[in-house]
Amino acid sequence: MASTSDIDTPESPELLAHSSLPKDVSQPEVSMVEESTVTGVTFTPELWMQRRHWALDVIRKEGVRSVLDIGCGPGSLLETLVIPPSTIAEPPIRSDQISSDGQANLNGEQEIFIQRLGGLDVSTSVIASALKTLSPPSASTNNASTIPRWEPLTTELWLGGIEKYNAKLEGFEAIVLLEVVEHLDPDVLNRFGVVTFGTYRPKLMLVTTPNFDFNAKFPRAEEHDFAKKGFVDPTGRTDRVFRHSDHKLEMTSAEFRAWAEAEAANWGYDVEVSGVGVSSQPSYYPSDDPSQPGQPIFASQTAIFRLATGLPLRSPRSVRTVELPFMPGSGQSSHTHKLAGKFVHTISAPGDGKKHPPHEVIQAVRECFERWNIDEVSLDELWGVHEVSGRCAGSKRHLVGSIGGYGDCPSLLGIDTEFEVTSQSAKGLSVKWKGFSPAKEEVKKEKVWGQSIQDIDNTRSAETGGW
Repeated sequence: MASTSDIDTPESPELLAHSSLPKDVSQPEVSMVEESTVTGVTFTPELWMQRRHWALDVIRKEGVRSVLDIGCGPGSLLETLVIPPSTIAEPPIRSDQISSDGQANLNGEQEIFIQRLGGLDVSTSVIASALKTLSPPSASTNNASTIPRWEPLTTELWLGGIEKYNAKLEGFEAIVLLEVVEHLDPDVLNRFGVVTFGTYRPKLMLVTTPNFDFNAKFPRAEEHDFAKKGFVDPTGRTDRVFRHSDHKLEMTSAEFRAWAEAEAANWGYDVEVSGVGVSSQPSYYPSDDPSQPGQPIFASQTAIFRLATGLPLRSPRSVRTVELPFMPGSGQSSHTHKLAGKFVHTISAPGDGKKHPPHEVIQAVRECFERWNIDEVSLDELWGVHEVSGRCAGSKRHLVGSIGGYGDCPSLLGIDTEFEVTSQSAKGLSVKWKGFSPAKEEVKKEKVWGQSIQDIDNTRSAETGGW
């Protein structure tokens, strides 16, 4: 349900009237790079999916707990981040075996554990879709098939521009901008660093933007006369032809790197520049060394900004709203940002929220094996049984520790149990019941046509002496 605790105070931006949102949402414009009939190239998976996968992968590896998606659109990234993880926030179970690279083998991919999730977009046409994405499931859908949520999640959605400071958007560990900066007017882009790096100061900032170098590398660029199908720089600063009608800037690889490194140095960040989107017919930058292959030309450029410990070239300055004595109405109440909704996704998981003793967990596991009449199942299949995961209070490490331990997750009993956790190469972890004995199936009596069941029983009794 929506929370009003943050929208009733005088300092809070106005709550957006949902009745003002457009009823019919038009399909977003597709950039020329992603229109294969124009460029003659395709992307597998699609380019927008590659950008989203890149962002999710970085968020997962960095262990981020709160994310603000600026320029969230209809909610492509949000719809993935809002999905509950399968466990409580805990480290993955690692093998105690050392691989050839000297690292402990990882069993099971680390999940993303988000506690706070926010979206911001300037377009009213996408707010309704994003709002639906961030809203908790309705009571009618909250049934046994719903994915358990072991920890609460707070979500919020805002309508407004990136250049405007919003006190309610502080405190996010990570800020993500997927294909956003190229849509910003020059004056807004100049304010970008002050608001994001200088004021919000997230630990992590993820940015993607089109690579102008890619535009000229289309196999059919000349054949289709891309200059006529593209869009001339509307700012008049260059004679470049862009991919999208709303783009105000498309940087080359060298320009993007220079911009990213300058922003990082200005505000005290380290930056890692790369890209995503190698087409089905890739092109390459020539290598400085003729004996070495060239670097692929990515369709989208990426930058990972990490907050550094060194001093920035510019003093981090704030654009926080300050209420001056002679301006009593200058607080957040007059802010141009509108709050579309703020929600709390409450815990909806089986069990009583407490980790049960190992012997009770073992009992639940044993009942599963007996019911399935099998000697081995994957750990994930076992975890999917609510009687098991509920007794572990959402901790898969507690389950593994209860039934004997594995890798960096030691046995909670300190002794061997009737179960054993093993690694099945690409299949992940499995649980084997060492004491398994197949249950005998009940012998069904065969009816002979023309003979009653009573007669069959009498005949068998005579043959077996009554046994």
